[in-house]
Amino acid sequence: MATITEDLVLLLLDPGSGRAIVDSTSLDRAVGGALLLDLSTRDRLTADETGARAWLTVADSSTTGDPLLDTALARLEGRHPLRAQKAVERLARKTREPVLQRLVERGLVRRDRGRILGVFPVTTWPAADAGPVTELRRRIAEVLRDGAPPDQHTALLISLVHAVKAEHKLVDGPRRQLRARADQVAQGDWAGPAVRKAVQAVQTSVAVAVAASASAAGASGSS
Repeated sequence: MATITEDLVLLLLDPGSGRAIVDSTSLDRAVGGALLLDLSTRDRLTADETGARAWLTVADSSTTGDPLLDTALARLEGRHPLRAQKAVERLARKTREPVLQRLVERGLVRRDRGRILGVFPVTTWPAADAGPVTELRRRIAEVLRDGAPPDQHTALLISLVHAVKAEHKLVDGPRRQLRARADQVAQGDWAGPAVRKAVQAVQTSVAVAVAASASAAGASGSS
């Protein structure tokens, strides 16, 4: 089964254009959060609280068997306990590219290089196989729009999609209702207490990190 991180990045790419459907800051923070959730569901991390100020601790530093996750775990070792928001920020840096490369290797996206106005280089990641992302979006829609109960993997994806306010970009329907349903799912009782604490800490931390970045950018732009 794909990691939460891989599926999240696949969801946040437009299959046709290969561009992210959220801004780069939101994408990077979401990737950082997804890596933390992947580690949490593999019993590598524990959280002492549920908010952005929760402390995350490496409970088990043994290999996960996944190089992407092992690299993320190594970046947290020796720095714990660590505030959840700090952990999100740490894993948000320089991790997007390895995830995209993993999707290329799996044959799900392709790397297209071009130039804007014939001058500025740009890389996009359109779908090479639209089947998996179509299925992911269908599952998200069933939960958010149709009220279907989520499995843990889908609920984790929704918690991160909710954190970057991208529900309406994945599912057709009233934006407020989609947000409310996503929040209900994110707060739901679909995982054990340890995982649920980590999920809520990470989701809140991603949302806070994204909001803080947007506020800083707004202040800089108005100065």
